[in-house]
Amino acid sequence: MKRALACILIFLGAGTANAGLVGDTVRVAHNWSTLGSEIYTPTNVLVQDGPGDLVYVAPYYSVNVDNLSIFVDFNRSDTWSWGAFNGLVISNIDSPLFDFDVTTNLAAWNDSRFTYTSDSLMFNWYGLSFNDGSSFQLTFDDRSSSRVPEPVSFALLGLGLAGLGLSRRRILNTPRLQGSCTGRD
Repeated sequence: MKRALACILIFLGAGTANAGLVGDTVRVAHNWSTLGSEIYTPTNVLVQDGPGDLVYVAPYYSVNVDNLSIFVDFNRSDTWSWGAFNGLVISNIDSPLFDFDVTTNLAAWNDSRFTYTSDSLMFNWYGLSFNDGSSFQLTFDDRSSSRVPEPVSFALLGLGLAGLGLSRRRILNTPRLQGSCTGRD
């Protein structure tokens, strides 16, 4: 009975982690005039589904990072000035992302303005015009959000199996008494 209870507790304690962006803390920053030159108060944000993690990149746009998408809503009209880089950088991404798709109403946008590295997404808007109502959305494949076992789960499972093996070994190595075990001579 104790062994069965131990196995049940081990499997109840085993969990999974979400490998998408929800739960990650990412850095949202506007860079200008070169990549790495952050302006407009960069923000570290805990990613949630929904608008709870909305970041305002004053005074130009807001950014909402979700598990499988990033949405940018522009709040005024202007043109991004020229430079080697002028745009949004989202960094500290610790999950692999796949199959990117950009939807935007920014005239002259093309996919060569988007760059992905192992931990950053970069959107170079230099020279592009925008107005109140312009938007930009990046979506990516949900292969990155598959459920993966946590290392603690494997450790608990391994400890439970080792404990079962040791208890079985102890039972097999315990000498058996012959005859009656009444305690009387």
